[in-house]
Amino acid sequence: MAVPNDPATTASRARFDTTRWSLVAAADSKHSDVAGEALNDLCRAYWRPIYAEIRRRGHAADASQDLTQDFFARLLRHEAFGRADREKGRFRTFLLGALDFFLIDHLRSKQALRRGGGEILLPFSTQEGESWFREQPAYGSTPAEAFDQQWAVVLMDRALEALRDEYRATGRENVFTAVEPFLTADSGADGYEEVCGQISLTPQAFAVAVHRVRRRFRACVREQVERTVRDPAEAALEMKHLFGL
Repeated sequence: MAVPNDPATTASRARFDTTRWSLVAAADSKHSDVAGEALNDLCRAYWRPIYAEIRRRGHAADASQDLTQDFFARLLRHEAFGRADREKGRFRTFLLGALDFFLIDHLRSKQALRRGGGEILLPFSTQEGESWFREQPAYGSTPAEAFDQQWAVVLMDRALEALRDEYRATGRENVFTAVEPFLTADSGADGYEEVCGQISLTPQAFAVAVHRVRRRFRACVREQVERTVRDPAEAALEMKHLFGL
């Protein structure tokens, strides 16, 4: 059992929480278990763009579910994180490259690859993945650009959920619910007066709340990006690439 105040445990947890992809990309024998846990967490968090990419390449929904499960099962089973390209320290780049090789192998084998030998590693249903896939607009871009767009959507969804959890934990979920429709910078102040009365705020106070939530949302997006790059210093470039920020 881990000791709550054990410095080693605290340091390990800090590394896991703040540098998940850096742990994966630089996995070695000293912390391979922690890196494996980080990779598992990343796979569970970002499976939807992989599912959507497999669907986009022409595979049926049921087959795409099987292929997605088997892709991540093989990734985890073969400890592929140790072979990550350290000059391309982005988790999405690694995943997309690994998917290319996986699908080539699948075509060569000409067999229906099952879900990791019957082991379900990712908690998703065909309906969930299919619904998300169909909701994504047709970007009319290259395959790599389409994947990046889907990746950005997942990052923003996770940032939004993290922010909602913050407000829920402090008993202010009603404030977040009221402000959420105004998160985008171009949403303007139209409708402030109608909504702010529902949570007993003046229009001026509501405008301040909107500003604070927007600022915190951007920070949450960056935190999600930092989990998928090798070095947090690369987050700014990744933000610019994915969001134009």
